[in-house]
Amino acid sequence: MAPRISPLAPFTDAELARMRRDTPAWGRHAHFAHGSASLPPEPVYAEWQAWMEAERMLGAQRAAERHVDALHEARDSVARLVNAQPHQVAFLCSASQAWAAAMSAALSGDRKAHVVTTHDEYGANALYLLTAAQRRRLHFSVVSARPGPVPLLQRLDEALSRIDTGCLPVVSLTAVPTAWGVVTPVHDVARRVHERGGLLFLDASHAVGQLPVDMQAVGCDVLVFPARKWLRGPKGVGVLCLSDRALDMLGQPDTVDVAGAQWLAGDRVRPWPDARRFEGHGFHPGLRLSLGAACEYAMAVDPARIACRNMQVRQRVADALYEHFGWQSLEAGHPGATAMLTYALPRTAGDGDAFVRSLWDTGVNASFVGTQYARWALDAAGLPGVLRLTPHYLTDDDEIARLAHAIRQLIQTTDRRRPAALPMT
Repeated sequence: MAPRISPLAPFTDAELARMRRDTPAWGRHAHFAHGSASLPPEPVYAEWQAWMEAERMLGAQRAAERHVDALHEARDSVARLVNAQPHQVAFLCSASQAWAAAMSAALSGDRKAHVVTTHDEYGANALYLLTAAQRRRLHFSVVSARPGPVPLLQRLDEALSRIDTGCLPVVSLTAVPTAWGVVTPVHDVARRVHERGGLLFLDASHAVGQLPVDMQAVGCDVLVFPARKWLRGPKGVGVLCLSDRALDMLGQPDTVDVAGAQWLAGDRVRPWPDARRFEGHGFHPGLRLSLGAACEYAMAVDPARIACRNMQVRQRVADALYEHFGWQSLEAGHPGATAMLTYALPRTAGDGDAFVRSLWDTGVNASFVGTQYARWALDAAGLPGVLRLTPHYLTDDDEIARLAHAIRQLIQTTDRRRPAALPMT
């Protein structure tokens, strides 16, 4: 999953031009928020529109009957993208909901769970852990995943060794953190966790679509990601992938739907043996079909070539901001850096949220990640938040120039508005 130079041929200018033409929203703004919500290609919209037309002409139920095979194919597409099996794939509303559903199932057994996570845990996942701990449903401990004299694997080993006998060990990692664009070293983590009878959760929200992700190679038990980020799918649908080991170990999630379990005589409940036990009956078929199209598009483009191109684009963005402003990303020089660049804004930039809103007003889309989404990581770094720039393989030099121009204008405007210092007396 780590970014690396691909032996495959880079995209030609003609290929990039075609993929940009495939993207209706491309070029309207300089888009550096692919890690928040990317720009879907035309095939994603085509699936959505085809579903809506079928629903308009036939009604939702008959339209769904006509799309049964297509919905199965969408599940197959997701599975092939991350090297899973279709029975291991569940669709939920978001990656956060998928993570929470799997964690609630881990807490439903007889053994109390002890979760080992890192400072880079995503905000929604961390809030779940805090709330569950307050309700005495689990214990959790937090370690640093950042580079240091002690490798992450050793830190995890030490944390696992302190878990009380009888507890279910659960390790939760982010493949690429939301506020630091470096791949988390997950090699050999699964083996260590499994040796202790535990489960490995991996939030791949900022990996799938940006980097090749192989669930079998990583060895994780739970893998979650949304459609809307780097995968270039629709907003409103997320994926939960569960290993066969996880399907055997996990119980029922807190919310059991008629789509996820059978109601038998004698008021017995029998959950489906596959990942469908986590799904709800009231889903939107158009979202699942569009997600399947996004997966097919990514596989046709080739995740390895995407990763290679993304590293080139990342370097161009980093070079431009260093040349114009002397800015260095927090990931600068790290061998695991991805296409996500984060910056600690200088004081001359003013408030981070206001800075990003002003960028949007100039036609540049970017993100500011504050403590609501990454408090543990930001507090550990002593930062109120970071400017996050997430270009993608579609990004061109004109967009980068527009970004640099917009930042220069905003810094100059902020300087003019800042009151002059009082003279010394």
